[in-house]
Amino acid sequence: MMLPSEPALRALGMPVPDSALAHRARELIDDVAPAFLVNHSVRAYAWAVELARHDDLEFDAEILYVSAMLHDIGLVPAYDLGGCFELDGAIAAERFAVDAGEQLSRARAIHDVIALHMADALPPGSAAEELLLNDSTGVDVRGRRIEDVRAESIQPVVAAYPRLEFKREFAALFADQAARKPICTVARMVASGSLAAIANAPFDS
Repeated sequence: MMLPSEPALRALGMPVPDSALAHRARELIDDVAPAFLVNHSVRAYAWAVELARHDDLEFDAEILYVSAMLHDIGLVPAYDLGGCFELDGAIAAERFAVDAGEQLSRARAIHDVIALHMADALPPGSAAEELLLNDSTGVDVRGRRIEDVRAESIQPVVAAYPRLEFKREFAALFADQAARKPICTVARMVASGSLAAIANAPFDS
């Protein structure tokens, strides 16, 4: 059975793709990931839409939504190939899209959005979806750019997709990844204080 198409986001005027690929991506992350990570994925999409509004950026809603749903799938043990989790996740998401019959160019676009969502700086000419997910995950994890999200959208989104001790749970995943993968971006982030930044994000949990 297909999951609802994020009615709380639609109520806020946010575009939510109703394609088979979008539904399958939502079902996949719902099936394999813990609830705190699922809710984070949906919030990441919501904040991306808000930042697009603020920055006056046009975007492909399906590519952005699927990328947001699957951007942390590399943190799920079944999809952890031993590489940097954003790259493992990008590989899994691209394969998922191809297996679902998506055009190769669009599957590669999803791959690239996920692969770059942890980057400190994006290359010139990056796609809107790459810019938006990179920034929106920062909103949800650390509170970066939260001032560019409409204040009236924050409470309804968090109420519909509660954080469920996200700071504690996500920090534990980050610390585990950093310990096991010292050459990856997550290890550099942990070494530079990201766990404290997560703890100090402007959310209750």
